[in-house]
Order: sequence, then structure tokens, then C-alpha cells
Amino acid sequence: MQQDIQPRRVPKQNRSRVIVDAIVEAGELILAEEGEGCLTTSRIAERAGVSVGSLYRYFQNKEAVLAAIYGSEVAKDASTLARRPWVIQDLPIAEAIRRLVDFQVERHQKLFERDRGFYRDHHRDFSLHSEIGRDAVAKRMREMLDAHVDELRDVDLDQATFLLARGVSALLRFTLDEEPERLNQPEFRDAIVDMLIRYLTDEH
Repeated sequence: MQQDIQPRRVPKQNRSRVIVDAIVEAGELILAEEGEGCLTTSRIAERAGVSVGSLYRYFQNKEAVLAAIYGSEVAKDASTLARRPWVIQDLPIAEAIRRLVDFQVERHQKLFERDRGFYRDHHRDFSLHSEIGRDAVAKRMREMLDAHVDELRDVDLDQATFLLARGVSALLRFTLDEEPERLNQPEFRDAIVDMLIRYLTDEH
């Protein structure tokens, strides 16, 4: 049974926000510098310079702190993606597909390595789609396909858009559930790219 990872309360005053930010930042630093095995509520509180009681006022357990850390990371990724120029539509279709797959795999790798057990249990709670919107993701995929329409075989573009926008994400989430070690295998990433290129084009 998964633990509740929701915060106890949302900070409304500046002082409360400062405390919560300090707790989240302390957790991030412990993960980066000491490893997930050192992440305890007492260690987080000590590193943040607050009492354990103050931590529990906002977070009911270590997992809730982790959820805040991951939520912050996903928000940063979404912000970066929103600001980044959409350049892959100017690349050859094979390279564009590789860039799409690389981005998704590397994002999951990064989050998985922060705390493997937690992310494996809760990765569906930290979807990038929830931050930037499914329609926005689909719109970008369709723009990419439209830009490469001369390179594509006769495929249903609506279906292809759905597969790019949702299919790869779903595949990687099942990989996290069942065999997360595949994320670190270059041949696994190559197989995903090859599958998509074969579907979209006549290349073999």
C-alpha cells in the first residue's frame, strides 16, 4: 500500500513558505550529496535548520518531502521546455525522433536516480503532461509531423500524433513499473527509436 504523499498544509504566509522551501532544498541537497539512504525527517530538519516538529507541521513523513522535491523538479522541467525553442522540426525525421525519445528517457533516468524506490512507486504522480497539458504536447508532436510530412509514409497523422504524444510515455512508465534497469540500456532506447521510425517512414 502506497503512503500518502500529500502535504499536511499549504504555506500561506511568507514565513511558512520560507520554512517549506528550506525543507525542500535541504532534502534536495541530501539526495545530491549524501544519497537516498541518508534522507530521514530528522536529517532533513537538521539540514534545513528547523525543528522536526516544524517539518511535521507541513509534511507528515519523508515521502511527502520527496513528493515536494519531485514536484519542484517537474515544474522546473516544464518551465524549461516551455521556454526552449522547438527546433526538432527542423531536423531530419530520424534525428527528431531520437531527440524526443532521448528527452523522455533521460528525464525519467534523472528522477529515478534521485530515489529509486520512491520514483518507481509514484512516477505517475509526476507527469510532465500534467504540468504543460496534454493538448500542448500533442500540438507539438503534430507540428513536428507536419514539418516532416514529405518524409513520412502514408500514415494517419492523428494516430501518429497520439502515439508520439502518449505511447512513448506509457511505454516508459511500464518500464519503470516492471524493468527500470532498461532505462540505462542504450539498445533499449535504440529499439524505441527504431520502432517509431519504422512506423512513420519506409526506412529499415
